Amino acid sequence: MRTGPTYAGQRPGSDELSADAEPRHGAASTDAPVARPRAIPLATEWMLPNGLRSTDLSPDNLGAFPAHVGRASNVFHSLQPDLILMGAENHFYAPVTVGARVLFDEPILALRLPTGGRAAIRHEAYGRLEESDEHWNLGLVADSACTIEHHPGDAYRGLVAVLTVGRLESLLDRQRCPAAVSRFLAGHADGVGFAARTNARLRRIAGEIGQTPYQGAMASLYAEGKLYELLAETFTILGAQDEPQGRVSGRDRKAAMAAYDLIRENLAAPLPVEDVARRVGLSQRRLSELFRELFGASPFQCLTRWRLEAARDLLDQGELSVKQVAYSMGYAHVSSFSQAFVRQFGFPPRSRRRRTDFGL
Repeated sequence: MRTGPTYAGQRPGSDELSADAEPRHGAASTDAPVARPRAIPLATEWMLPNGLRSTDLSPDNLGAFPAHVGRASNVFHSLQPDLILMGAENHFYAPVTVGARVLFDEPILALRLPTGGRAAIRHEAYGRLEESDEHWNLGLVADSACTIEHHPGDAYRGLVAVLTVGRLESLLDRQRCPAAVSRFLAGHADGVGFAARTNARLRRIAGEIGQTPYQGAMASLYAEGKLYELLAETFTILGAQDEPQGRVSGRDRKAAMAAYDLIRENLAAPLPVEDVARRVGLSQRRLSELFRELFGASPFQCLTRWRLEAARDLLDQGELSVKQVAYSMGYAHVSSFSQAFVRQFGFPPRSRRRRTDFGL
C-alpha cells in the first residue's frame, strides 16, 4: 500500500497540526495557553476491501474517513524530535486497512498497547501480529512502512509509541536487553516483532499516561518518563521469554512470569513467597532459582525493589507525604521505609519529594 507524504492531522499547506490533532494534557482549561506542537512525522493512507482508497476521495487529507466508513480520533504528542506518542480511538463500520509510515531517517522501535478493541499489524520483516486489550506488540524495523487491519464494529483504543533506534541505544547505554533486540541493534536482522500478554503494571502505566495531572511542558516530561517506564516493563517481559541460558523449561518460564504478575499486582500487601510459589505450582526453592535466572535477584529482592520503585513514583507525583507513601506500600514504620529507600536509591525519600516540589 502506498503511503502519501502528508503529516497526520496537518492542515494542507501548513506546518501546524489541526485542532483535532492538538495534544490534550489532562483536564486543562480551553482558555489556557497551549504551546504549538511540532508536526507529527507520520504518513497514512487507508483502503477498503472494495479497493476504495483515501486518495480517491481526499488527496490532501489521507487520514480522513467518510462517515459511513468510521471515525478516528488520534491525539499526538511529539515529545522529542525522535520520540512520538499517540493516543488512538477508532471505530469502524467496515473492515479498514490503514497504511502507515513514520518519517524518521533511521530504524525505529514501535510499541502498540491497546486498551480496548482488536486490530492486527503487518510488516514484511516479521509478518502479522494480533493485538487486543489483552495483548500488546513491539516491533523493531529498518523500514517503518506497515499496515494495520481494523475489525468492523470494534471500538479500538490504545497507545502507540515510536522512537528511533538511536534514542533507544542511548537509553540502553550497553545495558542487557532481550536477545532478539540485541541481534537487531547489531545489524543481524532487518526487523523483529514481539507480542505478549498485557499485565497489570502495563495497564497502570498506560492509565497514568492518559490521566496526567500536569499541563504544558510538565505534561510532556511526565508522559516521556512514563513512556520509558512502559518500555522498561516490556523489555523485562521480553527478556524473560528469551531462550534459557540455564535449565529453564517453557513450563517453568510460564510459571515464573505468573509469579512475576502476582508479586507486581500485590506490592502494597505482599504475598508470602511460599504462597506465590504454591499458586504457580513451584517449590519455593525452584521459584527463587528461576527469578535469579530470569530477573537477576530472588523473589524477595525483586519485591523490595519494585515496591520502592512504586514508592518513588508516588513521591514524584507530589500528592502524598512520605508517611502516606510508606503506608500505601505496606510499610508499618516510616523509619524502615526510609532506610530501605536510601539503600535502594542512595538518598532519603524526603529529599526526593523536595526535588519534585521544585520541579527538579
